[in-house]
Amino acid sequence: MRVVSAPKLAVSQFKDGELIIMYDDLKTNIGTLIGLGEHVTSEKINLMTKVGKGLIYVCITEERAEHLEIPKMNKNHDHEDRKPFGVSVDFKDSTTGISSFERSDTVKAMTSDQVEANDFKRPGHIFPLISKKNGLLQRIDLTEAVVDLTKIVSDNHVGYMSEILNVNGEIASKDEIEEISELYRLPIIDLSEILKMRNDQEICSFRGMVMYGRGIGKSLGFPTANLDLYEQNLNLLPGVYGVKIHFNNQEFTGVMNVGYRPTFNENKNSMHYEVHIFDFNQDLYGHNIDIKVCFFLREEIAFPSIMELVNQINIDSDLAKSRFTLLFS
Repeated sequence: MRVVSAPKLAVSQFKDGELIIMYDDLKTNIGTLIGLGEHVTSEKINLMTKVGKGLIYVCITEERAEHLEIPKMNKNHDHEDRKPFGVSVDFKDSTTGISSFERSDTVKAMTSDQVEANDFKRPGHIFPLISKKNGLLQRIDLTEAVVDLTKIVSDNHVGYMSEILNVNGEIASKDEIEEISELYRLPIIDLSEILKMRNDQEICSFRGMVMYGRGIGKSLGFPTANLDLYEQNLNLLPGVYGVKIHFNNQEFTGVMNVGYRPTFNENKNSMHYEVHIFDFNQDLYGHNIDIKVCFFLREEIAFPSIMELVNQINIDSDLAKSRFTLLFS
């Protein structure tokens, strides 16, 4: 019996503490072996090392990393192509730290409410990966997917994983991953399946009144609703978001830019909230609209030319549309 492409079985086995395979079908086409931290054993670490052949990572939340005083290896770790590494660790009782027993102890210690920062040696042999606060809603990455899956099945949000390499030490292909799945009876779950499990969640919601702006978006071919917010403490980082818009008992989708308009050298003390609604031509000026912030797309940056800004807006819009199609189809 084939066990590939079995998300329900995968979630069930993950919850029970068994290893499963997660496949990134959205960005990297990388397969990883993953497990729930609270159920880690030396045997599972050994199997992960044997089958995966990659490094052993422990996936933790930002809050957990802060509590254990695990700093980020790279301050610019949010770059899409970089792993969100924290400083590597070993549990304090480790000797070499390299054995399956000691690596298991280190992962297990990460799940304990009793451990503190000084219970770990640095550097070590387990490599923490630090998930963004809002998980897959904020960053599409295997780290966020693992932590989000732990949130679905457990109150203890620690997972561990290893990339799956082939016999040549290269990233295993999808066919090779499926062979491993059948050989070791390891069900596969796609990253997109975990993303769909979060389709009823959001980063935040708020209401605003549409006011007249400078007409910059309209001049670029992307008319925007400039919002005067009723709530000022949203704690949204400057950037571009996929949003749902509710107006006149109708729901629309779009993209929202939060920030200072750096391409146009705007006042850096004035935060703007601008929403471009897909396939929309109604008059909104003076009306209230409700915004549901569904996911983060990218940080706000200054572009060297208007043409490059327009190209990026097209990319942002296409990406948001594809995400909405995936989440709500």
